[in-house]
Amino acid sequence: MEQVDHSEITVTERSDVVASPESKITLTDVEQQLQLADGDAVLKCFSPLLNSMKVFGLYFTQPSGTTKSQLPRKWSGGRIYATVVLVVVWLNVGRMFSVFHKTDKFGVFLLLKLAAISAAFLSAFQQTACFVACQTGNLDQVFSDATLPKSDVARYRRLAVIHTILCWVSVLADANIYLLPVFIMDSTLNSSMTPFGVHVIITDHLIILAKLMTALLFILADFAWFFSHSVNYMVSSILYDQFRTLNKDFHNAVGHRGKFQGRIREFRRRHQKLSQSVQNADQFMMISNVAGFCCQILNVIMILYCSIFFRDETIGHHVMSAIMYVYWLASTLFGLTLTACQGIVVNHAVGIAENVSITYDSILITVN
Repeated sequence: MEQVDHSEITVTERSDVVASPESKITLTDVEQQLQLADGDAVLKCFSPLLNSMKVFGLYFTQPSGTTKSQLPRKWSGGRIYATVVLVVVWLNVGRMFSVFHKTDKFGVFLLLKLAAISAAFLSAFQQTACFVACQTGNLDQVFSDATLPKSDVARYRRLAVIHTILCWVSVLADANIYLLPVFIMDSTLNSSMTPFGVHVIITDHLIILAKLMTALLFILADFAWFFSHSVNYMVSSILYDQFRTLNKDFHNAVGHRGKFQGRIREFRRRHQKLSQSVQNADQFMMISNVAGFCCQILNVIMILYCSIFFRDETIGHHVMSAIMYVYWLASTLFGLTLTACQGIVVNHAVGIAENVSITYDSILITVN
């Protein structure tokens, strides 16, 4: 008798392993006992979050009948709007490069300009990740292919409502912290309104328009930051819960003496379906996770450096400035933590998928 250990799954292989008579039934006993929700119910439970994402073009649906290999001939209104927003976001990245001036020297203002460009890149990549997720249909596919008990669907529905409320509250809080000082403290232009005030001189009457443009772009970036993290968290949680359930069912089906109680092909089918969902999610989460990790690491370094070595110009300037920098650092660290955790969960799921696939193959050979 040989003991084989594949990651979290331990299977005892014997030469006399046989399939039980229960293997002839269509579904495993666990699937029969659980009341599983269909894919449409899982997708609909996230409607509060997904409908909110439509406001700034982070989510749209493809026409029915469209496959991944066949692009839709007709462009829906949501897809056109998302494309326009995506173009605006990337144009904003180009605009931010005009923040530099030939008189710039190394100091707090140059470092803050670099941090602003990093934030613009992060927003653009997160918007791109959401567009890819909707354009390929992978986001909807991950939700609709999910096999969850109805109790879990109810839990995710509550979680989606909570996330939606928290995201909207956070966007409004950021607007009050970052934008109100721009409008009420002075009537001058700053570097965030580039090229106005840096390369283009405008009259006092047009300053309010420049500030409105800056406010809209800031809210757009902030919205993408909060909601992309939220939807990535939902995707990671659903994948992790399904893998955990599958591994638990598989352990319960394997007896202590190596006798398998159930249909190994049914487990293999569930595993292959779940592995495909992981691959679909990785196609768009990889964009936001890599960009989020790199850009947010850079911003943390910039914020800490400016706060430590240029204290009088940053957190020591006045109370409002101190609040802004502390909040900026805390929110960036929080986003970096979420990005790292989501990447770890997806990579861990991919590793489990590879190891469990080997286990299924070995048991199939033994059973046959």
